[in-house]
Amino acid sequence: MAIDLNALRAKHQELVNSGSNNNNSEFLSNFIQLEEGTNVVRILPGKDEDTMFYAETKIHRVPDAQGNIKNVHCRKVHGEKCPLCDLYYALWKTGRKEDEDLARTIKPRARYYMNAVDRESGDVKILSIGVILFKKIIAAMLDEDFGDITDLDNGFDFKIIKIMEDKWPKYDQSQPRPKSSPAGNKAEVAAWMDSLHDIHGLVKLEDYEDVKNVCSALTGVDIKDSRTSEDVSDGDYLSKLQS
Repeated sequence: MAIDLNALRAKHQELVNSGSNNNNSEFLSNFIQLEEGTNVVRILPGKDEDTMFYAETKIHRVPDAQGNIKNVHCRKVHGEKCPLCDLYYALWKTGRKEDEDLARTIKPRARYYMNAVDRESGDVKILSIGVILFKKIIAAMLDEDFGDITDLDNGFDFKIIKIMEDKWPKYDQSQPRPKSSPAGNKAEVAAWMDSLHDIHGLVKLEDYEDVKNVCSALTGVDIKDSRTSEDVSDGDYLSKLQS
């Protein structure tokens, strides 16, 4: 009996996709899934005094033809040229509404990772948050009433209060608990600190050609560097567009 190569190809693709989905699910299980309402976490310090308790990146959210979103780390975080940033600014120059909509979608957005104990499960997971919630955490640490909320002996649990408004999450009411407390007993703390995730390793330096290919798939054209060497912020650039 002749082998049906098309059937084999289909089966191979099914296995590849299945493995990819499993790996993705396993990866996502490392992250705290913030539920609507109150989520209590204990943000942990870095592994040692030289390691910052958070890692910072910027993410481009790139849509595909099926409506799925792929997250691509901005290369500028590493001081490298980023084709997606070049595309972002080029799209604003065309004057077409569809290009402006795409620009808003792929705009690089700050993202912060930190290790935190999920008080619901007691596990150390990765807390991934945007700039608004991160500002609240930093503001609390600069407030003399709280100080270093990551301190294992005298720190504070943090209440992340998620409220959905028009399909968008709001975190305005998030704040530390009013009283400090030990993060846990000695055995718990030791186990947590031994199981910290490599949050700094999450800040991936994307391959330049791969990012260019992502841009080409979005637009159908080869993206050239569209900006001068002068670094212009989003606000400055939009102001120039409006002038």
